[in-house]
Amino acid sequence: MSIGLVIAVLLGAAVAVGILAAFGRTTRSREGSFSGGALGFLGSASLSSFTLVAAFLIAGSWSNLNTARGHTWDEARALNAAYTDADPTTRPLLRGYVTDVIGPDFQAMAHGDASPTAWAALDSVRAHVEALPDSAQRTTMLSDLDDIYTKRQIRLADASASLPEPLYPALVGTGLLVLLYAPIAGLTFRHREAVALGLVGAVVGFGVYLVLHMTHPYAGPMHVTPVAYQQSLERFSQLSQQPT
Repeated sequence: MSIGLVIAVLLGAAVAVGILAAFGRTTRSREGSFSGGALGFLGSASLSSFTLVAAFLIAGSWSNLNTARGHTWDEARALNAAYTDADPTTRPLLRGYVTDVIGPDFQAMAHGDASPTAWAALDSVRAHVEALPDSAQRTTMLSDLDDIYTKRQIRLADASASLPEPLYPALVGTGLLVLLYAPIAGLTFRHREAVALGLVGAVVGFGVYLVLHMTHPYAGPMHVTPVAYQQSLERFSQLSQQPT
């Protein structure tokens, strides 16, 4: 994460200085012979375009992230309820399923997939419960498992959540437009101006990096973690110590 962020910031600064070097040597740039009103409009329009696209992508990605995190807690609560209602022979199977969710399932969801191991573990829980003698507890356990299956399907659907793909090249394009505007407006290639625009480019690079690494709720520097299921395992241990 830190290396990628540093590269993005440095790349943004380098691109900004490169643009200034390429377009900041013209006679018009040196003289600044542009209409002040036109320059003000173009500057605000380019900055607003970048801000609008970045804000939309950040808000959408953050919403997907929070929604996915909430669905993990929904499934964890369903698992806690199922473990509470389960008989002693079923509880180890539920614990095994949660362990598979924390491990291979979350690894697979980072790539938009589901772990066959976790599916098999949950199916084995249901097969075990269905084989139990008919009773009120068995009926309750089957109902709990139906709820877990539903919550699991919702969680897996979050792994493929995404925002409109054309917005990402639009983000990069508007970021370049912000940097390109400065030499067009008359900023010349001198040391102070290069440092100033380089800092702006670093901020733009940081913004692009941040947005591009929030595209997936289960991958990247900011992603959903299996903390809900880890707490379920702790809850299972507490319930196991209580008399049945």
